[in-house]
Amino acid sequence: MNKLFLFICVITFLLISEKGMAESRNIDWMADYRTKLRKRINLDELSFEAEIKTNEWGKLGLISIQPSELKDLLLKYSNVDAFPGPRQTIRFVVQGTGLIYEFDENEKRLTRIDKTTHSGYNFSSHRFYRNNILYSIGGEGFWSYNRRITYFDEKASKEWEILRPKNEGPEVISDGYQGYSKKADAFFSGGSLKKNFLENEEIITLSDLFKFDFKSKSWVNMGKINFPKSNNALRTIFWNGIHFVQLERDRVYFLNPLANTIHVYSDNTSYFEEAGNHYISNDTVLYYNPQNKGNLRFIAVDNLLKKSKYVGEFYRDSTTTFPNYAYLFILGILIAIIFLIRKKRKKSFKLDDVETKLLTHLVQAKEYSISTLDLNELLDCSTKSQENQRRIRYVILNQLNQKLEAHLNIKNSIDRSPSEEDKRIFNYHLKPGIEGKIQSLVKL
Repeated sequence: MNKLFLFICVITFLLISEKGMAESRNIDWMADYRTKLRKRINLDELSFEAEIKTNEWGKLGLISIQPSELKDLLLKYSNVDAFPGPRQTIRFVVQGTGLIYEFDENEKRLTRIDKTTHSGYNFSSHRFYRNNILYSIGGEGFWSYNRRITYFDEKASKEWEILRPKNEGPEVISDGYQGYSKKADAFFSGGSLKKNFLENEEIITLSDLFKFDFKSKSWVNMGKINFPKSNNALRTIFWNGIHFVQLERDRVYFLNPLANTIHVYSDNTSYFEEAGNHYISNDTVLYYNPQNKGNLRFIAVDNLLKKSKYVGEFYRDSTTTFPNYAYLFILGILIAIIFLIRKKRKKSFKLDDVETKLLTHLVQAKEYSISTLDLNELLDCSTKSQENQRRIRYVILNQLNQKLEAHLNIKNSIDRSPSEEDKRIFNYHLKPGIEGKIQSLVKL
């Protein structure tokens, strides 16, 4: 009897612990832009909830949903995009799938309205409404990139159908600068990250900015992007319908593809951190931190633009041409600049806080080596997805190795090799013989 009682207690404790440790599954949306308060559906408790004040929630009642439709939602639950629906409803599109759910607040009823079968090919796709039709462009999944433009056929098939353009567009349509302009009736795409999916994985940033014109059904190459200086491994970029809003620690860039301009707002007293869920109200971006907790932050674009500085064109027009002598003149200037940069490089060498912390940890570690898990902790990305962790590691290590190569004339100062215990896991280590030089850089 005692053993049975003890067994029941252990099982109950494990169930409670698992529930407490699991991340809650919620679908939330901005319910009132005046009060800046959200509503949400708690999928674990099947409850409809409203924000009383920031991050404090109260229950409005239980929701109803067909068991089979709930099973589909929970099975493929991921981030969702929320849109106002017809008849005062809210619609949700589940990222990485074609699932579309409609929620009636008055009836507290959640209903699936699509008949999609296949999924997993369009994570990070860009969704938007155009002329009351829901579109989904791009995305990635199954180690490949989806370049298609699709729309939801609500009247007939209840499935996603393809829109066939007249020509090919960008190689990748995922992250970077992605947004639909109602004013231009065009979709802009550029600056995506492209992986080669090889053993020695490399990630490159595509530099062309494209525009898809819905009237002509054609892609147009606008030109090469003049990327703003970035100190973030994982770029945070919002689209407010007119500007791409790029957060960069103590500054915000406003990139306008229609006017072809870049403005920057700098504020040393503020820290524009990486964001989680975000919402657009007219020109203003509202966002929370990555865990969607803490204070709601605001970026009033029109107001900050008045205090911003123009720093150049967003992209270089692909139709612009120069005479040959102009190219030779520019080449001569570039050679002179490179010479001066190399001459002064050692004097201008500077590590940021993250790079200093990483190098300090490496020179103090046993055999000057750390594991992937330790590196994720150092780079503050252990709670992110594996794909984002890999991207952050690559960008930061690549940037740091380039700095060290320029300063020490040593390639790949930080290298990686498979762990002896588990070949699937990599260890990161300093190149043998450079420990003393690294110690002097971080002043140990």
